[in-house]
Amino acid sequence: MEPAIFLDRDGTLVPDDELAGNPAHVRILDGVPAALRRLRDAGFRLVVATNQGGVARGRFTEADVDAVHTKVGELIDAATGLKRTIERFYYCPFHPKGTVPGYTREHPWRKPKPGMIQQAAQDMELDLDRSWLVGDSPRDIAAGRAAGLRTILVSRDRARIAEAAPDFTAASLGEAVETILRHRDEAASARANQPHAGKKRRKRTRESAAATPTSGSSRAPVAQQGGSERLRRAVADLTEEVRALRLRRSETGAIRVAAMGVQLLAILVAAIAFLNLSDFENFVRWTAGAALLQLVTVTILLFDRS
Repeated sequence: MEPAIFLDRDGTLVPDDELAGNPAHVRILDGVPAALRRLRDAGFRLVVATNQGGVARGRFTEADVDAVHTKVGELIDAATGLKRTIERFYYCPFHPKGTVPGYTREHPWRKPKPGMIQQAAQDMELDLDRSWLVGDSPRDIAAGRAAGLRTILVSRDRARIAEAAPDFTAASLGEAVETILRHRDEAASARANQPHAGKKRRKRTRESAAATPTSGSSRAPVAQQGGSERLRRAVADLTEEVRALRLRRSETGAIRVAAMGVQLLAILVAAIAFLNLSDFENFVRWTAGAALLQLVTVTILLFDRS
């Protein structure tokens, strides 16, 4: 498992203003590409975790958010000379005071809750014990703290620092990187001098991760439900999977879209298999089809990672 740097977007990577939802006006803050390049060279994976409540408030759409993230990635990659400098973009479009139906509610991904960080750690197999959160607001710091990360507030505002109570403060992302690399080197030296303590920390981290429940409502086993109820639940599961994929997506490449499509088809075929439990031969055929589609999904994603 590898460490990551979780980055807020607005005010940390790009200006925090009314143009934040317009891809035509995306501008990267001074010094950001060089700072991110140093983090990548040091072995950190870079992940953006950003609240985008403007979707709920009707200021822009999820498509606009995706377009902004694509533009941010392109500009930073052009400046760093790397491919996918920022590996993933996670965002939460919900807000309890929104005006757009379907988005006007609280959500476990919305900072100061740690949902985006926890989801990224699960998706990307990240070591949160060695990871950091860098942001410019108290809610960023609170989310990082709740996820067990070390935190850096990019601000010199005394009132904001007092409210956020971060582990460290920095005047810029470049200064934050200096702090991260300095403590990374000190921690590596300490682990080298106390190897047994390092093993104990990793064991505690694994135990903690194993004890953390996954989000989502509990569902009755499909096999115990009637035919019509099983079909209803299968459709509900498919809808929930689509919603989860929309929230987790960070890239819109053709390979990833193809993987999503095959995965959804595999879920539908698996649901049909359960509807045929009374006919063993048909059940086996549909189950085999679902397994094959799942294998295709895994193969596509492996190609995407390479």
